[in-house]
Amino acid sequence: MLEAIGRIDYTAFQWLRVHHYESLDLLMAGLSDIARGGSLWVALAFLIAFLRPERWRAVVQVVLAIGLAYLLTDYVAKPFFNRSRPFESYASERVYGYKPTTRSFPSGHAASAIAGVCALVRLAPEARSVFWIFALLVAFSRVYLGVHYPADVIAGGLLGLASGEFVTGGTTWRFAHSTSHRNDATTERL
Repeated sequence: MLEAIGRIDYTAFQWLRVHHYESLDLLMAGLSDIARGGSLWVALAFLIAFLRPERWRAVVQVVLAIGLAYLLTDYVAKPFFNRSRPFESYASERVYGYKPTTRSFPSGHAASAIAGVCALVRLAPEARSVFWIFALLVAFSRVYLGVHYPADVIAGGLLGLASGEFVTGGTTWRFAHSTSHRNDATTERL
């Protein structure tokens, strides 16, 4: 069964490699680089909180979601599954950008991107579509660049989704401007 899944995974990887466009190399490498370690999502969370100070408390969830995803991928799943990267298993595979030294399964980029976005959309729900598009592009970039198989990215995304949902616990932050109403009511009583 695992052998059949491995063949399907490699076939999908090869199909994506055949449909490689040099014009996208720089974009995909750039997306992958800026999202390393969840840095893109943390930076966005701090930027949103800086622009909207009433949202500072929700930044903690973004950082915790990414941290949990990182711990689960790099310290639990990768050592357990110990899967080689495509360029290690198939020396003929070209890598666009740097060659990671960690194991392949699951993708840490995909896990942190999805975990970060799960929490980030609660911080700024008005930008949800843009965040999800960037997260999916970051995840896809890992296969495009030749450093992950599709199953690595799918598993990383699922692990990130679980991490993000666990940390947020379905939280919807209420960023009401009601504090000014309370102050007005207090002033009226005085």
